[in-house]
Amino acid sequence: YTLSLHDALPIFTNRLILTPNIEIDMPLKDDIARGRGAGGAVMEIGARLSYDLIDRAVSPYIGVNYETSFGDTRDITRAAGGDTDEFSVVIGTRLQF
Repeated sequence: YTLSLHDALPIFTNRLILTPNIEIDMPLKDDIARGRGAGGAVMEIGARLSYDLIDRAVSPYIGVNYETSFGDTRDITRAAGGDTDEFSVVIGTRLQF
């Protein structure tokens, strides 16, 4: 089951927009192939700052994301030699048609 909350758009100006994102992935059963344990949630928190160039059709952005896992999922990730906490920076352009 995945819960995603990213509809709020705090607008600093008519063109500068901060988009927060919280995503929680809660597996209901073990899925070893995906590295997920029952009840061991994976949570991602992030934010993107975008600037609308052409009537919101083209919006370059920069953002940060932090992802962590809990419970059995954390144990499975550690046993496989992976990181249980990850920080990333994202840069891109959103195109809307």
